[in-house]
Amino acid sequence: MAQAQQSISGKVTDETGGPLPGATIVVKGSTTGTVSNIDGQYSISAAPGDLVTFTFIGYKSQEVPIANQTVINIQLEPSTESLQEVVVVGYGTQTKKEVTGAVANVKAELIEKAPVSDLGEALQGQVAGVNVQAPSGRPGEASNIQIRGVGSLLGTLEPLYVVDGVPYQGNPNIAPEQIESIDILKDGAAASIYGTRASNGVVLITTKRGKKGKIKVDFNAYAGVQNITSGTPLMNAQQQMYAEEVTLEALGRDPLIFFFSPNALDYDSDFVGDVQNNNAGIQNYSIGITGGTDELAVNFSSNYFNQEGILINSGFDRLSSRLNAQFNKGKFKAFASIALTEENREQEPWSLYEYAIAQNPWQTPLGGVQSEGNDFELPADNPILYSYLSRELNNSDNRKTNSNNIALNLSYEIIDGLSVKVNLGSNQWNYRRDFFRPQYLVYTTGGDYSPTASREDALLNEDYTFTQRNVLENILNYSKAFGKHKLDLTGVASYEKFTSKQIGVGIIGLLSNKTPVLGAGQQSVKPNSYDFTNTLSGLMGRLQYNYDERYLLSGSFRRDGSSNFGPSNVYGDFFGASAGWNISEENFFQSASLLFVDNLKLRVSWAEVGNQSIPAYTYASLIESGVNYIFGTEESLDNGAIQRRYANPNVKWESSVSSNIGIDLSMFQGKVNFTADYYKNDKKDMLLPRVTPPSGGAHHPNAVATYSPIIVNAGNMTNQGIELTLNYKNETGYGLNYGFTGTFTRNRNEITNLNGIERGYANGRPVQSLGPNVDYTTYFAVGYEAGAFFLTEHIGVIKTQEQLVDYRAIEPSAQLGDMMYRDKLTEDTDGDGIMDAGNGKIDENDRVYKGSGQPKFEAGLNFNMAYKNFDFYLQNYISYGASLYNGARLYAHTQGRHLDQYYQWTPQNADSDIPTYRLDSYHNNVRARSDFFLEDGSYWRIRNITLGYSLPGKVTEKLKLTKARIYATGMNPFTFTKYTGYDPEVGGNGISTRGVDQGNYPVARRFIMGIQIQF
Repeated sequence: MAQAQQSISGKVTDETGGPLPGATIVVKGSTTGTVSNIDGQYSISAAPGDLVTFTFIGYKSQEVPIANQTVINIQLEPSTESLQEVVVVGYGTQTKKEVTGAVANVKAELIEKAPVSDLGEALQGQVAGVNVQAPSGRPGEASNIQIRGVGSLLGTLEPLYVVDGVPYQGNPNIAPEQIESIDILKDGAAASIYGTRASNGVVLITTKRGKKGKIKVDFNAYAGVQNITSGTPLMNAQQQMYAEEVTLEALGRDPLIFFFSPNALDYDSDFVGDVQNNNAGIQNYSIGITGGTDELAVNFSSNYFNQEGILINSGFDRLSSRLNAQFNKGKFKAFASIALTEENREQEPWSLYEYAIAQNPWQTPLGGVQSEGNDFELPADNPILYSYLSRELNNSDNRKTNSNNIALNLSYEIIDGLSVKVNLGSNQWNYRRDFFRPQYLVYTTGGDYSPTASREDALLNEDYTFTQRNVLENILNYSKAFGKHKLDLTGVASYEKFTSKQIGVGIIGLLSNKTPVLGAGQQSVKPNSYDFTNTLSGLMGRLQYNYDERYLLSGSFRRDGSSNFGPSNVYGDFFGASAGWNISEENFFQSASLLFVDNLKLRVSWAEVGNQSIPAYTYASLIESGVNYIFGTEESLDNGAIQRRYANPNVKWESSVSSNIGIDLSMFQGKVNFTADYYKNDKKDMLLPRVTPPSGGAHHPNAVATYSPIIVNAGNMTNQGIELTLNYKNETGYGLNYGFTGTFTRNRNEITNLNGIERGYANGRPVQSLGPNVDYTTYFAVGYEAGAFFLTEHIGVIKTQEQLVDYRAIEPSAQLGDMMYRDKLTEDTDGDGIMDAGNGKIDENDRVYKGSGQPKFEAGLNFNMAYKNFDFYLQNYISYGASLYNGARLYAHTQGRHLDQYYQWTPQNADSDIPTYRLDSYHNNVRARSDFFLEDGSYWRIRNITLGYSLPGKVTEKLKLTKARIYATGMNPFTFTKYTGYDPEVGGNGISTRGVDQGNYPVARRFIMGIQIQF
């Protein structure tokens, strides 16, 4: 029989006895609830045996069992969890209140909100100062992560990753479901304890640990579809025929469409659609098991992720398992972790998108190609171009990676406060690529064999890479508190060894396309290999001092030795210092009636860190094979080996001098938290590839970029900016929990010195399949961002005879309908030192600065709400001010396929601003150096919309579950941008091709349904 309800009233007060208006009072397990009024008073009905819960943001909740009370007065105690939250700072931990560096923390619950395979993608927009860009949307592709701007012009741009105390060689590619937390060391002082590898910041990853208690199982699964939201607009068959007619008419020629393709009117083929796999599947399954005792706790997690590509012949799957265990007994602590991962990638053919764009729509679609065995009949007006697409789709490009990671941490407290710790780690990464290109013999509809469109012999290449990294760290730590003083001393001696072995073998010709194995090859190709070893040893000392939780000091020194440098520059010394002042702990602040302020802290830091990420043996001369010579009267070919490139024995460390000032503010019992930082990072002695003159002897045709450069320390660069983070959380009287987090980042990157070069190091060709004659678009230039666009400025189409006469003074071959470019003022005609005239031609001197792929600012804005059993999450990301070069649009113009060219200038369309197509992929109208194809890359993306529902407790109890939740997620559902390409998120290689859309694999939109179960 139900218990009779009784009215209960009372008052809710804070730690000082003052009323707490807005406190939530709920009968646990029911929908009965109320909220305290402005005087802290409340009234609620409950029955004997019920539990009444009292909660208020920033305070510890309390539960009171109901007997026969009618009056219950509650005094809530402040919760300082946010300030006492433990932050990993490398070789130790600190509370958030004690941290003096710029350190950001991201918890598992935030990481797991995004249904992605890459932890970088999960971080986009979540942390101020951390820029995350997808290099492409290819399945399994790791994101470019840059902390506080561009870190180097030649070396690696990515931060150092440290997983469970063990440094990694590159991105560890851990399944996000296996991560407990991520701590990001953004400023030099925080990162300087890692010395030579810390100039790009440090990402500390802590994997999930075992939890004390009975065994608990978590099972999560989701599945969904992906699709493409935009693309390059192309002409259909009717429009293409018209465009060809007017183009050839201007040249006095007749179109030959029906001569080569008599059935042209039967087709309106969409070759781009043919190579797309819209509504491609994506699925993920993960299981986590945890449990343990006071002494031993274990966590096992396994994850399977599978993603089909939205372009055909592409996909990715990964199976990853990890076992973690902690053992504590007395003064001894141990942690062990072992992880095994297998990844399989299938990669689409090279330049697939470009070759699809190039095909004329009146041709037979790909599915209509007739074949018999290895013979293919291509009914095309250009069988060579058609076969570039059709034959490449028969290729098989499969890549497999197996990795294992082992970590062991042993710690023993020798005496009170003094402990010794040993970190052991071993990472193995083994890669295999099987690249098979089958025999493909092309015949025309008339039965004629086309050797130039064919692949007469099958090709099979196998490439292998075997790497291993071993780490040993000995750590001594002394921690002591006496009175108001707290002292922490840490000493580290470390040694790391990284070995890599690369092998490539291949054959030409097979017995059959059905026997793609090396042993069936008819002719072998010369094997290639590259082995190298890198060692790194270091000593580090750090002091951390805390006086009365008011004054905080930290200082570190690290000396590293790297085998990447010559004998005179092996060692580098790196210093770091930081200080913090908890102003809110001062008596004058506490007596200023600012009780709503929980904590106000000022932080300052300075440090110098280094970068050793250069190719191995750069300092030493290498003897390389492959230069054979004919000797003797019989002219026998003998093997030869020579020095093919120059070495620089004086190459030394890149260094970065970092300074930072920041404030941390927490208010209203943790409801509001605000962080602001201003930083400046000066990069010095940056490594650059200085090209040697042809007379130097290292100028090899078709391999100038490989052998000619010599690596020198010749550049300086600055990154400076501001970072803002604001979050707010609250709970209403009727049980609605809500909050938002906003981040803002503005970074200004500028190259300040290139050792006498004002503008050079060209890169960023926006198309691939047209070869090396395509213009560069990006440069390193003093006074500008790294990878800035320098392009010729278009000033419209020649529409009148008068314009044509004037422009022919610059370009004698110009015609009506051609694009005009500005002849930059580069000549001083009157000797006054001011450039007042052009040089009468359009050349490299006419390039002008046109922005870069780096945004002027980025912002993230996240909302979350939970009411009863429902939860909602919305993530926004804004990137503003980047310029994007639309390479796909350029390529479509070079092939006369873009929809805009349907409206090109002709005598009948004399007002058009679209230049006339001249049947020349390198014509001035479609030169890559033109800013005509540069677009605004700003965008606002809704990255994640998630709506979830958790089953009520009564239902889960019947099902013998502790939690059951279903949810629906839209990932990248809406993007608002003026960019006309596939996607405005163009990361490229993060520097010289950032912002250069080379027909990149587009980022897809995803719609997901998922379930989470715990028992």
